[in-house]
Amino acid sequence: MKSMTGFGKSELEFEERLYNIEIKSVNSRYCDINVKIPRCLSFYENEIKKAIALNVSRGKIDVFVDYSNYTSEGKNVIINKELAKIYIKQLKELAENEGINNDINITEIAKMPDVLQLKSNEQEDDILLKELSQCLNKAIENFVAMRKIEGEKIKEDLLKRINNINDKVLEI
Repeated sequence: MKSMTGFGKSELEFEERLYNIEIKSVNSRYCDINVKIPRCLSFYENEIKKAIALNVSRGKIDVFVDYSNYTSEGKNVIINKELAKIYIKQLKELAENEGINNDINITEIAKMPDVLQLKSNEQEDDILLKELSQCLNKAIENFVAMRKIEGEKIKEDLLKRINNINDKVLEI
């Protein structure tokens, strides 16, 4: 007997990459899996959902993935020049229309969404999936174990209540 509520966590570090995964669930009639994942790992969302669905059939399940990469291997900084030009043009127009100073600093443009992008090579993608899967499997293992423990507590409580009812029936 397993409870539908539960919590599981795993934190693993490989070289200079840190993964932290938390899984929590509450009662629900269906299996509803919601994954919060960093953008750089978002293409693994379906794999995460599939791995959890193999172990859980019901409940509203929230998965939180944190990832930090302190390595420099395989990373390339890509500047989206076309998008930067659009930002510059729009900011200059705004400054002109509002009569304010239109000195635009390149560092300010670099802070705009999606101007700078960090790309990793495909070889690193394979490594990330392997490491992420290892951390996810440990979190799922901890999550399922907690649900079993909680289920056993519920079972014990139900059995005590059934025995009390049976005793009262015999008394009546």
